[in-house]
Amino acid sequence: MRYFVLNSFLLLFLFIPFSYADLGNKNSISLENFRWIAPAAPGISEIPGLEPSNANIALALFQKKLYMAWRNAPSHFASSRTKILIASSTDLGEHWTPEKTIQTGNDLREPFLYSIGDTLFLTYAELGTNPTSFDPKQIWRVEFSEKTSWSEPIVWVDHPEMPWEIKFRQNKLWMTSYTGNHYKSGDSGIEVHFRNSIDGKNWVDVNPDRPVIYKGGVSEVGFEFDENEKLWAVTRNEDGDKTGFGSHLTSAESSDYSLWDFPKKSDPNRYDSPRMFNHEGEIYLIARRDIDGPYDMGLDFLSLSVRKPLYLAKYSLRAKRTALYQIDKTTRKVVWLMDLPGCGDTAFASIVELSKDRFLIGNYTSPLDYQENSWLSGQTSADGTQLYFVEIVFTKKVQ
Repeated sequence: MRYFVLNSFLLLFLFIPFSYADLGNKNSISLENFRWIAPAAPGISEIPGLEPSNANIALALFQKKLYMAWRNAPSHFASSRTKILIASSTDLGEHWTPEKTIQTGNDLREPFLYSIGDTLFLTYAELGTNPTSFDPKQIWRVEFSEKTSWSEPIVWVDHPEMPWEIKFRQNKLWMTSYTGNHYKSGDSGIEVHFRNSIDGKNWVDVNPDRPVIYKGGVSEVGFEFDENEKLWAVTRNEDGDKTGFGSHLTSAESSDYSLWDFPKKSDPNRYDSPRMFNHEGEIYLIARRDIDGPYDMGLDFLSLSVRKPLYLAKYSLRAKRTALYQIDKTTRKVVWLMDLPGCGDTAFASIVELSKDRFLIGNYTSPLDYQENSWLSGQTSADGTQLYFVEIVFTKKVQ
């Protein structure tokens, strides 16, 4: 409990007094209403058997309640003691009611909540328990409605495909996912997919003739549509490929959402756990910021098999933040705007639009008084990680 008191004190000085401007200098952007959620909030703190690591948060507003799912485990790494916890709140997180606990004896992570019609869906990945390997097995789905309450889990995807971002746009659901040998030595050959659904259960490729959007080192892909229904996406190119290492800012026209305009060279910076949202036609990104980066050190004379573990080791030993970025659609650049609360092991945001100018952000972090701790030290610390909420507020400037 020591770090909750100290962290809240630090927040008074680090985050609340400041506001920032967007790229066009039309809006001021501020952070408001910070509060700790797990394990401290009423209703959450009473859940028995909570482990130190709280992460991988998913949020959804559904039938006048806020639902939250998250990963609870001994640490960041795979464990047979991992649980997916589900809770609901009628007051945006001040008080919680536990809804369901899922535990299988295998590692569980990447929960997602999304709704369509009168059904709320939770999906999550089941993986192996070796803490030093990434071993996805299958994806599960749970459904909720007021008539039936929570269903029992059913297998949604019976092979190692990892959904990354799911959102409701243009009267349907959209999803990015990836398959392949993530973290494999040498060329990983990961395949990125982009699909949509009208019922939340059956998903189809946006173009059946082009089911693979990208093949290379990319895993996580955040995406959003602008006011012209143009798609914008940010990738996590951790495994590396012919474009280098880091990330891509890419886009696709509405005429064919399977034709993404990838740059020939990766941005050397990694934007991990990318989540994107639209405010008045401008596209924003929440992702991990790599202090003292960039990820790609430019050692192109070394083979891919050598650069991959070298870059990952260097990255793991640097400090991290969670940050808000804006997409400059003219220069096609990712532009840092401000840091959100987050250090050590941090950055797996979930975004809920509360109103036109107010967005609720759920995220996780190591104790905030450990600002200079590395990502790896945060992942392995006995202090674990905590969930918090903060609101991003846009205020139009008077011209």
